[in-house]
Amino acid sequence: MVKALRSWWEESERWYFVVGLANLVLGTSSVLIPLSIDKVFKLSVASIGLLASLASLVGVLGSLLWGRLADAAHRRKPFIVLGYTAAGLCFLGISMATSFHQLALFNMLLNFFWVANASVTVLLVIENSQEGLWERKIGHLNQIGALGWVLGLAIGALWMYWMPSILGETAAIRVLFWGIGLSGLVASMLAILSIPRTVPRFTQRKFRGLLLEMGSFISERARFAPLHLYHRLHPKRIIAQWRSPEGFRLGTKRFLLSTVFSFVAMGFFGIPLPMLLSQRFGLSSSTVFLFFVIQHLGIVLAYPLASRRIRRLGNRYVQMGALGARTLLFASFALYLAFFNDSPHAVILAAAFVVYGISWSYFQLSGTALTSRLASEENRGLALGLYNAIAGTGWIIAGIGSGQIAARFGYSVTFAIASGLLVISVLILLTVPDPSTIDPAASLLDTPQDESPLELG
Repeated sequence: MVKALRSWWEESERWYFVVGLANLVLGTSSVLIPLSIDKVFKLSVASIGLLASLASLVGVLGSLLWGRLADAAHRRKPFIVLGYTAAGLCFLGISMATSFHQLALFNMLLNFFWVANASVTVLLVIENSQEGLWERKIGHLNQIGALGWVLGLAIGALWMYWMPSILGETAAIRVLFWGIGLSGLVASMLAILSIPRTVPRFTQRKFRGLLLEMGSFISERARFAPLHLYHRLHPKRIIAQWRSPEGFRLGTKRFLLSTVFSFVAMGFFGIPLPMLLSQRFGLSSSTVFLFFVIQHLGIVLAYPLASRRIRRLGNRYVQMGALGARTLLFASFALYLAFFNDSPHAVILAAAFVVYGISWSYFQLSGTALTSRLASEENRGLALGLYNAIAGTGWIIAGIGSGQIAARFGYSVTFAIASGLLVISVLILLTVPDPSTIDPAASLLDTPQDESPLELG
């Protein structure tokens, strides 16, 4: 174990840890922002839905812009520095926000500029290493990013456990925003010092399944990677590929349709979830953070298991299993909330968050692999870009819908809708052919590799 850790440390490039620090900042904010809506601004779940929709919208628009600018400028490093700097400044702004409108504005700016770095980070890895090392390097970056995200959640839990008794809860939240804002600025300075200069090799790139499948699997609340695909989407080409007999295969179309329902359903559950814990169940802020630590530990620990299961059973069956597990989970929440007002026992809730995290690993890995293998080679990049665009769009739709429905009709109805949408998704998925019957000679690059965020040896 010690030898494996030493080897892992020696293989790490310095700037990977800067990415880890940036993920720490985002990990903390992923729960802190919903908590601020409840504890600081005293608003309802409808506000978090609106905030999530606006953030996703500007994130998609930003990725369209920054990806094209990065290719045109033939530079990568400035976009990463810009993303980290803007994040730091926006969190400092949020720490001083006095209204929801100010919070929403800073959060939109945060997401708009954050994707400036997200659109080029993976490209920087592959352009700074030999092709044979791409898989290992990207996996290594994901390991550090995942650890940073979980550490950020853990710091949030500890801070909100100790500091409210000293500063008061509102002040503790504002000071923590101030702290992660400074951390974002530190990350930007470290990025200037540590990120290497590189010659862009993918300004006219053909997308590889490997790069897509090794994207971020850290959190559903984060942007659905790889963001550098968005700016390659052209509506006319998508429509042409959808209509043409030589375009997207029927199985690809059906799977993408299934994906629409999946991501909207997951947004209907995931977006109101922090407010459910804080407002409806009355849990402390530190406890809310702790449950999301449990969720993300489930994600990263299940990742190698998900990779092996896909190799053994195929990605279609794994996808259906993940959706089935989430359907039962969402339905269980809906039924419980229909009859009970109090929070379930902590052990039961922790188990639910473990399932929530594990099922995400299986869903994310099998989803990108399915998209890659169902599509023909000539339009694989477009299909994967569309898959990620659907994810972002689903979050936009779910943000508005889930917030309004939860505020008017309650969390039980919202989660019942989420479960119903997943049932529709599974029914459509049943009509999707097994990829092995379409392209049995598909490249191994289109199968997730055994590279885990926490698997060191």
